Amino acid sequence: RARASQSHPGSPISKMPSIQVVDIAAISLANTAPAEDDYKALAGVLESCFKDIGFVYIKNHGIDQAVITEAMQASIKFFDLERDVKSLSRKGAEFQGWVEQGREIFDQDEDGKIAELEVRETYDMKNISSSGKFPDKNCPELREALTGLAENGKLLTKRLLHCISLTLGQNGNFLADQHQGMLSQGLAGSVDNSTTLRSIHYPPIPDNLAAQPGIIRCGEHSDYGTITLLFQDQLGGLEVKAVDGQWVLADPVPGTILINVGDLLEAMSGGQYPATRHRVVVPVQEFRRKTLRQSIAFFIHPDDEVVCQPLSGPDPRYPPVTALRHLLNRFQSTYGDRLQ
Repeated sequence: RARASQSHPGSPISKMPSIQVVDIAAISLANTAPAEDDYKALAGVLESCFKDIGFVYIKNHGIDQAVITEAMQASIKFFDLERDVKSLSRKGAEFQGWVEQGREIFDQDEDGKIAELEVRETYDMKNISSSGKFPDKNCPELREALTGLAENGKLLTKRLLHCISLTLGQNGNFLADQHQGMLSQGLAGSVDNSTTLRSIHYPPIPDNLAAQPGIIRCGEHSDYGTITLLFQDQLGGLEVKAVDGQWVLADPVPGTILINVGDLLEAMSGGQYPATRHRVVVPVQEFRRKTLRQSIAFFIHPDDEVVCQPLSGPDPRYPPVTALRHLLNRFQSTYGDRLQ
């Protein structure tokens, strides 16, 4: 298991065998006005992490733990509702709402093996305005809790995008200008954008189900967008596929957010930053299987009409594609006709 070592005072980084823990206090939300030099210093560190494995833990990020905990707890209350109640908020063409177990099956792995059942359910949120779909009658806490975390996540994302823009050899506003519509749906002056906060519930797995082949928490896949911010509980189960093909545990590190590269940042970097494949497995340990797992992922996407391609010039591996077209292509392979 990968474990973090203690970071040295004044040092922004501490080592794990494959995924590093980076201290971003200099650009934290607790810092009202980070200096450009702070962004530049962290850019070099993030660039190294992204090139190595496409994942990094960040600590001292400035999102209050209470905001994260409230979002987790409100999510559990929703997922504890009866199926027919949750189905009133079922995700449809607006891409917001409940996704029941088995409706979404991720890509087959690189050996062609497809998961037969992925044991999880989710609630997806991209519209935080008053018009957004929420189970306000049956779980009134969910709207406020998820919205609070998403708004904090958006502010932090803007600072991370500033750093990443510098790693790409661009000015600090480069990526922010391509992500203007994050969470703007339903608001005045909105720009079409598919950024989504996803609350993910992994129920306890009984022994008879865990023993079946083809059962997994979440199948092997890469993320679709620019970056993802992952808020984990303390249970773990996430595995990341290293460059050598070995699976690396990405267990929770208290006080951190796990960041990973998505398909479109891989394309923009010309393959320098891999959108590393990852999965959530059914843990062997008995106590883990009998305990629910809860996490929240914030999937950051460019504005729908942004054309994503290598900044270094044409590359046959990464033909130009708009952010929305890439997302719809991936949705088709993930949902098939189950989004109807």
